[in-house]
Amino acid sequence: MSKQSFSKNLALLVSIFIVAGVFSSFLYLNIFHPVTTSTSPTSTIVEVNPSFISLDLEIQSSEGVSEFRQVAVIEVDDVDSLLFRIVDPRIEKLTSLSLSGKVKLESSNKTYEIDMPCILAVNTSCPRITMIIPGYDAPLTIESGRYLLTIMFSWREAKDFGKVSLRLLTRAYDASIVNLGSSEPEDTTNWFTAEGSTRSFALQVDKIEDVADNSGFGRFKVYAWVFQTVGEDVEMFRFELASLDTGFVKAVLNTPVEKKGVYYHVMLLIIARQGSYRLILKHPVELSIDIKVHED
Repeated sequence: MSKQSFSKNLALLVSIFIVAGVFSSFLYLNIFHPVTTSTSPTSTIVEVNPSFISLDLEIQSSEGVSEFRQVAVIEVDDVDSLLFRIVDPRIEKLTSLSLSGKVKLESSNKTYEIDMPCILAVNTSCPRITMIIPGYDAPLTIESGRYLLTIMFSWREAKDFGKVSLRLLTRAYDASIVNLGSSEPEDTTNWFTAEGSTRSFALQVDKIEDVADNSGFGRFKVYAWVFQTVGEDVEMFRFELASLDTGFVKAVLNTPVEKKGVYYHVMLLIIARQGSYRLILKHPVELSIDIKVHED
């Protein structure tokens, strides 16, 4: 064999190895290895305290992960209650899909991570834990701060690649009752007191009407206290918030309370959508007061 022929054969062999290596890498990254992407939100504007976030998720692999980094800012002045829920999903071309997610809230002092298992299950199963996940199955209390919101999605068993369009609600509830602990209002002179309150027990709110903010919610502070001799079981209070428009109970809170002197007391925050409500202290005594959230 001539040197020229040998050189040509060697060059051809090297080329074959290079092509084979590139093809193997392509198969590993795109078929055998889950795809990881970082995606921008549908809008280029980072919203502050949005009521919902619109997202378009491209799915081009049978399984993978996609991240929408810092798509919104949640500002919490004092305390807030968040419940994340995916609504209005629209699926294009995909005939099978199991989709889950995670929300991450980061401030300079605090980080929250909320798992969202089994957001979608199309022609496939999606087993999930049965325990209640705060922030996904029930409202999660968030401390004060300025939080950057990142959303991560993971999927498997995707067939006929396509797109999922969906909306993420940040407060997926009509109303929420937040325990503010044993703090006391500085002055309740101008507060409203529930009918039936006495020197032994009382239920008070800072206002009975509020205007809904940009997120569609109004807020009320509540103070309840009970003299220790009212009953034996006064260390646990039960509150209910019922809609006067529908009659349905929208929020329930069973909370232990602290003792100050001869009184047991607790401070609450009510967050509610537009509508009329009845706040009820069910235990250890029964008192109620009506509140309303309306448009500006």
